[in-house]
Amino acid sequence: MSEMTSPDGVQIVKRHTITPSKPGSYKALGPIFRLGPLDQLVLTFIPVAVVYIYSASPSTTIPIEKLCRATSLVLDTYPHLTGRIGINDTHGGAHIHSLGTGCQILEATCDKTLKELGNGGGIGLMELPGKGEDLMAPYDFMNIKKEDQVVFTIQHTRFACGGVSLGLRVLHCLNDGAGFFHLMRDLSSIYRSLDYSEGRTIRKIAPPYLANYENEVSEEEKETNRSYKPVLYQLEPEAPVELAAPDIPAPAPAPTKEKPKITGQVLHFSTNDLDTLKRLAAPKDGYITTFDALTAHLQQRIYQARHRTYTSTPSLGTLGEADLLCPIDLRNHLNLEENGLYPYNAVLTTSSTFSPESLLDNTKLPEVASKVHNMVRPLGDGDAEAIVKWISTVNRSKIRHGYRGGTGGVMVSQWNKMDMYDGGVFESRPVLVAPPFTPISLHDGLGYTIPTESGDGIDVYLALREEVWGELDVGVGQMK
Repeated sequence: MSEMTSPDGVQIVKRHTITPSKPGSYKALGPIFRLGPLDQLVLTFIPVAVVYIYSASPSTTIPIEKLCRATSLVLDTYPHLTGRIGINDTHGGAHIHSLGTGCQILEATCDKTLKELGNGGGIGLMELPGKGEDLMAPYDFMNIKKEDQVVFTIQHTRFACGGVSLGLRVLHCLNDGAGFFHLMRDLSSIYRSLDYSEGRTIRKIAPPYLANYENEVSEEEKETNRSYKPVLYQLEPEAPVELAAPDIPAPAPAPTKEKPKITGQVLHFSTNDLDTLKRLAAPKDGYITTFDALTAHLQQRIYQARHRTYTSTPSLGTLGEADLLCPIDLRNHLNLEENGLYPYNAVLTTSSTFSPESLLDNTKLPEVASKVHNMVRPLGDGDAEAIVKWISTVNRSKIRHGYRGGTGGVMVSQWNKMDMYDGGVFESRPVLVAPPFTPISLHDGLGYTIPTESGDGIDVYLALREEVWGELDVGVGQMK
């Protein structure tokens, strides 16, 4: 049965439930699949979502039957993606149950050609139906129960020209960005191998790090781990017990403020732009990376735009503290891929607060870049393992990091080092790979650094309050 057509002509025509080709692959995991402490830091409703766009090929581009077969085969290696999310009542961490229930592939059509969507030129995220959201499986994260939520979905949309989009979504508590692209690389590799064999063997994956640690160590060792003071996290203090108060009439509810409108845009920084930024941000003594320079530049320019916006329009409220959050990958710190690919979460979040003085003065870019450089390198010898052991022995739901978000917050995830294009080859290389702008990803200050299809520079997919965009002076770089 066909489902409702979107304003841009996308219509879901069929749903396919996909299970592993070998039932033993998920049965071997038992009734409950334990996730690692790093997975349990992630809110269970947040996904990792990416849209891949493929031009029409002389033969049929990514036929749905072949995609379904390749997905079934890749699930033999990733059987945990066939289950559903549950929460441990004792420590508040997530696990997977109902293994073998399956993932979903949605089959959809779009009555427009890629050329029409791109106005005769190349296609970008902003030209896609719903800015990419219509090319993803519907996701009602506010209303669906955890036990009903499919953890891995693909929407296969065929355009009128024969081109195809693949919208992949995996719940973030099951993988980080690197893990997501591990999965896509394995899926496309198996798909290509179907032309000459029944699926190739892909590299095995390692189990979640320290998933069973809390059940394997003594109470004495757990107490030692709980006493550790991690550099990046703290526990929410226990709420004091309140005595019963006499009945007092409840105050009238405060008037509801209109929710700010957050919109997404794409900023482009060419290779020359990045070289310029790195030169401008270089401190007299010390070293910074291109990511340090670009992140510092974004932190300054976004704060300046917000400062102008909130100063000129007091009715918008107060500009909050200039917090910055960046994840760091622990795969090398913890040697997580020694025994196979590590497709789960392997990141910790680092954060810091920047002074308005350093952000409003462009000549202080080196100072900001140096602070970013030190912020994303906070770990000494043994810290990574100690933090993960600490997480595994405390209540996960009580863990808090230093990032406060709010009207002054910025979050930057570095995806430009990942093989997003070469790792997504089916019949051909994708012409666009991008995280779509969706209700969840349209979070004020959230940005991703993404490689370009041509290899020239970096695109930044950024969400900001609509009023702020009008004040944003990118400086080096340009808005697409």
